Amino acid sequence: MAPSTATPGRLANYRRGVEVLSAHQKSRRGAPPYSLLINRPLGRRIAAWAHVFGLTPNTVSILSAICTAVGLVLMATLSPSIAAAIAIVVTLLGGYAVDSADGQLARLTSGGSMAGEWLDHSLDMVKMSSFHAVILISAFRFDRDLGDWPLLTAIAFGIIAVTSFFVFILTDQLRRQSGGKGPERSQSILFMVAGAPTDYGVQCLWLLTRPWPKVFFGGYALLAVANLGYLAIGAVSRFGQLKTLDSQLAAAKVGTAS
Repeated sequence: MAPSTATPGRLANYRRGVEVLSAHQKSRRGAPPYSLLINRPLGRRIAAWAHVFGLTPNTVSILSAICTAVGLVLMATLSPSIAAAIAIVVTLLGGYAVDSADGQLARLTSGGSMAGEWLDHSLDMVKMSSFHAVILISAFRFDRDLGDWPLLTAIAFGIIAVTSFFVFILTDQLRRQSGGKGPERSQSILFMVAGAPTDYGVQCLWLLTRPWPKVFFGGYALLAVANLGYLAIGAVSRFGQLKTLDSQLAAAKVGTAS
């Protein structure tokens, strides 16, 4: 039997992929700490392995969705306990890391596609809305003794999350359509920490406190308030940016006509 050279070759390709992706990362500006310091590096390594084994970005997106779905089903069905919380968080964060890998894998292969971006954003939308819906289900099943406020908090947080996703994605698409660019965002530590409550990874990590319902839902409510504040500030800022872009485009049309 001939000696196998596949493993050394794969390791070399994996390391090469990690190096390439390390040199071609998205901007650090505005990225919350968990995504920047943990999720992107994990996604980079997953993307490099996916490239070695010939997976496509769309396949990776679907694998991420499957992993996330498993975590959500566990959260909806398992009675809160330390073991259940760890299993849920590990599964959800695993799905989040794989979700970071699809875009990075695209940079190693085709460079991305409109269909791939559509699939990625659509699955993200399902994930964001389902996450809070499943917390609502869990609260209804296991924490009715706390009253209605955990349920109302989950509903409110779900609305905030969906609205935030829509506002930020729509703004990005309108900018692309018009050829405009958004203002540079701060790279300061303070700005990163302020954005931490909006990070899906941080919200997943908070599920580790799920065995203690009052602690979990109290912190969950604070996360919801922080996300509402971030949405309000971000929405006003983006509306102003788009109005400015409208004015610039209108002035350019006048200049061209004259």
